Amino acid sequence: MDIHIINKITEKDLKEFEGKDHLDERLWYMGVCSPEEIDRILNVNDASDYLLKLRADTIVDNPRLWRVFSALSKKYGEKWSLSRYFTAYCYADVKHRMSPEHQELCKSVAYGSIISSDPNGLIFDTDYGICSTYSMSLKYFTQYSMLALLYFTKEVPFHVRLQAMRIAVRVMLQKEALDFELDPRGIIPDEISRVINPIFSAQMSFLAGHEYSHLINGDLNNDNKCQMAVLKARFADETDYKMINAYNMKQKREFSADLGALEYPIINNELYSYQYHVTMLWFAALAIYEAAENTIFPPFGVQSHPGAKARYHNILENAKTPFDFNEDFYCRDLPDLVSEWEKIIIQDVSENYDKYEMYGSAYLGAPNTEWRGRELIDRVDY
Repeated sequence: MDIHIINKITEKDLKEFEGKDHLDERLWYMGVCSPEEIDRILNVNDASDYLLKLRADTIVDNPRLWRVFSALSKKYGEKWSLSRYFTAYCYADVKHRMSPEHQELCKSVAYGSIISSDPNGLIFDTDYGICSTYSMSLKYFTQYSMLALLYFTKEVPFHVRLQAMRIAVRVMLQKEALDFELDPRGIIPDEISRVINPIFSAQMSFLAGHEYSHLINGDLNNDNKCQMAVLKARFADETDYKMINAYNMKQKREFSADLGALEYPIINNELYSYQYHVTMLWFAALAIYEAAENTIFPPFGVQSHPGAKARYHNILENAKTPFDFNEDFYCRDLPDLVSEWEKIIIQDVSENYDKYEMYGSAYLGAPNTEWRGRELIDRVDY
């Protein structure tokens, strides 16, 4: 059975807690939160405090996550802040680029990343106001899916690309341990990281803009609310965790919000072209993940969001066309690449199911190779 142990209590800790209530609860949060953050968690006053508590509760209730964040807290010492770790600057950037009228509508929304199994952004109601979030695990999904899909000045061997796509899919299936900062899955060259990192930021800006668009479009009402798990059970050994009152939109509203995410921010032609490009790459990667997911868990019933391919074509057909639009790339080359990867990943899931079902860590290569580096030993090196 998984258990985790409260951090060793020091005299400094006891002084921090002197005269404060809820001592037992404070001790649980102590390993991953600062004293000031613990005060906010135990005395929630607004939606930002609520998000902080949601993150902290998810961590302390999950032994695997608790171990990761406890180690991160120790690594960064007094510089550590759980709130800062989950800061999502993309929301502020997108809001800042909107018209004054739209900024006013969106200013009351609390935002930031959380730990969630949902591949889309979320917008949900709380007793303290509306919150909008995306899962921090999407950082790793983008990093490794883009490593698999894109071509760089440095050649990436196919076996590395395949392993990168496996890692990306495993992240979304909640089977990849979220300890990337402690146990890197490989060595990604700097020239590749400099391409991928801005893509992640822009893709999260699209998700932020999508959720803001629901608010601007008037989609948020009580008729659209539904109970949704922050961490949804996928396999037999899992259970749903932490239900929230999410807004569940009709699929046509999702299409409209996708268009709004591109159209509501007021940006120049060059920036719009880049945002359009990375958004289409996002849906391309998501389509490949959906192919794996649908192979493992055949879909049934009504889905909360349209499929990635449908959303791709909605943007292709209805969004403003970039000034440097490359018809061959968006209408032929990228869809063909997605189809090729769908075949690869469906076959791989069928032949190597255990690589997607087993919880743990997958790596870009074998130890002591160019794409992996030195093997790190669990509980010795981290």
